[in-house]
Amino acid sequence: MSIRNALTEMDAVHARAAEFAARRRLRIKQVHRLEKVVEAVELRNLHRDRQVPEAMWKELADLEHALPVPAPKSLWEARNTARLHDALLDWEAELLDQVAPQRHEYEDTRDD
Repeated sequence: MSIRNALTEMDAVHARAAEFAARRRLRIKQVHRLEKVVEAVELRNLHRDRQVPEAMWKELADLEHALPVPAPKSLWEARNTARLHDALLDWEAELLDQVAPQRHEYEDTRDD
């Protein structure tokens, strides 16, 4: 291998590594956005506030367009925060299945 070929290969490796890091940061950001909504719903449940505010529905609609996995139908049918929480956890599981498929290698990720 010539020095020129080695430099070309090294540049390609660096470019792939940068692309991989950018995709990883995006996936982490997506999961964190959904987790933020889950935490807001959990807080409402703890305060026994079962109403889903209009702003939260708007945030969920925006989030659905930002994530690579569509929201489950049960999310849009939820009429209180308890049902919404269940639907959000289902959505989070689907998102994690797509962005972190390696998580299935661990025993504690299954509900069996």
